Amino acid sequence: MAFWQLIRFRVIYPLVLFLLLFLDGNLMSSLGGILNHFPFHVLPLLTLIWLFYAIEFEVTNRIAFWVYVVLIGLLFDIYYTGILGSYTIAFLAACVVMDRLRPYFDERLMSGLLLCLIGLIIYLLVTYAAGFIINIADVSLGRFLLYELVPTVVLNIIIAALGYYPAWSLFQLLS
Repeated sequence: MAFWQLIRFRVIYPLVLFLLLFLDGNLMSSLGGILNHFPFHVLPLLTLIWLFYAIEFEVTNRIAFWVYVVLIGLLFDIYYTGILGSYTIAFLAACVVMDRLRPYFDERLMSGLLLCLIGLIIYLLVTYAAGFIINIADVSLGRFLLYELVPTVVLNIIIAALGYYPAWSLFQLLS
């Protein structure tokens, strides 16, 4: 890999990650009537999907991936909740689980989507548990699973599937 390609990847990856942080919030704000139509609560998790792509396409060793995971978690905490720790731990837990399970999956689409599914479920369960512990989650586990986890996972798996090959092509081009 040429030096300019490494630098280009090291610049573009965190830039896209940072932009997706705000795009997640913008989508929730602009499509809130559709995504939060009672009783469902659907969260676009584009940032987590972008982190999943780095794990799936094995580029975590070329960038300061874990630093980005912690920073994006802290930015999520500061920007969206004001409570430090919940999103940071959720991003870390999801990425650690996906990274540890990655050797058991290949680069085919369905294997990758299963890995993404596991990461999404871990992320959502950790955020629910954190909200429950600090007493801001006022919904039962059953309602959470049915009305938030399932619709969120469906939306994000569709998004991950649509972006899988374009992201793979972009990573191939940059590395």
